[in-house]
Amino acid sequence: MAEIMWKRVNVKQVPRRGSEAFATVGQGRISISAAACKLIDNIYDFNYIEAHSGKVNDIIEKIGLSFSKTKTHDTLSFSRRKYKNEFVDGLEIRSKPLVTEFFGKVKENTSTRYPVEKVDNNMLAINITKEL
Repeated sequence: MAEIMWKRVNVKQVPRRGSEAFATVGQGRISISAAACKLIDNIYDFNYIEAHSGKVNDIIEKIGLSFSKTKTHDTLSFSRRKYKNEFVDGLEIRSKPLVTEFFGKVKENTSTRYPVEKVDNNMLAINITKEL
């Protein structure tokens, strides 16, 4: 039997960047990081979001989330994150139809992080062309 030759692998752990604005998409939900939530003033005063698709040359590149205090037939509710029964920064939109609209069935068992940017005073955009 041949002898096993061991060689050390140089792998560095990437620290989690708490200051990075991102969204995690998958498994029927979109989770918005605390840093992304800070991009919109008083984001937790809103109760609903309206989803938009941002296209370039007829290809969807961004998911727009427009925050609203008024419920309409096109809005979705979201919830603020909790940790040990206490509210923390960050929010979650639980909607399989919303995730399926942009990703099909691909995201049923996986989750991916995407960068988030501010569009205006009540809208965030998730860039679904760039994975983090």
